[in-house]
Amino acid sequence: MIDALHPNGAAPFSVEAFSCQKAGNARTEYEDAWAIRGSDSPTRCRVAVADGATESSFSALWAALLVESFVRGRVHGPDFFGRLGAIRRLWRRKIRGRPLPWYAAEKARRGAYAAFVGASLNAVNRGWRAVAIGDCCLLHVTGNRELAKAFPLSHSEEFGSSPFLVGSMTKSDDDPLPHVRVSEGVLEPDDVLFFASDALSAWLLRRAEKGEPAWEAIGPEGIRTREDFEALVAQARDEGTRNDDMTLVRLMRRADREKGAS
Repeated sequence: MIDALHPNGAAPFSVEAFSCQKAGNARTEYEDAWAIRGSDSPTRCRVAVADGATESSFSALWAALLVESFVRGRVHGPDFFGRLGAIRRLWRRKIRGRPLPWYAAEKARRGAYAAFVGASLNAVNRGWRAVAIGDCCLLHVTGNRELAKAFPLSHSEEFGSSPFLVGSMTKSDDDPLPHVRVSEGVLEPDDVLFFASDALSAWLLRRAEKGEPAWEAIGPEGIRTREDFEALVAQARDEGTRNDDMTLVRLMRRADREKGAS
């Protein structure tokens, strides 16, 4: 089944989320995170996706704290990454006292890391404003199923093995602010915003670059259930995409979604 359908609190928007863990892993080992939330205004909502780095400790917890902090807040752009003190303290409190072997404790002392993309949506002017660090992506696809914007990475070759990631510890040589990217756009009728973790984003861009775009496949007619999403992920892996956690959040203006379903 679908992981989440946004409640009525975000009436202007239809937002659906799909996710699956690495092949061979248990669901509890999923290290991405996503969050969706309406604001105190009935015309706005916020969406975020984060990808916890497997190489760091408690990265799933850190990814979850990042996305929840973003969607529950009001700050935009670089300001979000300048105000991480509270959730960094919360991350430390949540791992403190956990019984760990010495090597795991040493790893935890180095902190957790995650890539992040988040956006705020305004139904009045149909605008979106996004902020990102790392290689989770927002993909703005038009009603004609053409890619209008890929952010913060726009080509599949840009995805590497060591992007800058936002950390759970404050370090003098690890300032996230120089690495923040921001973008904005406008949702025209029948446009869709997709938010995806890195491996899925790279596959989607690679398909588009080959002239074989998968926008229909990840649209509302292509993915309706978790099983649909898992089948698409299996296809991506068959085509050479690395084995990673996969996350997709799909956002449409509600009027467009209902028209497409009629």
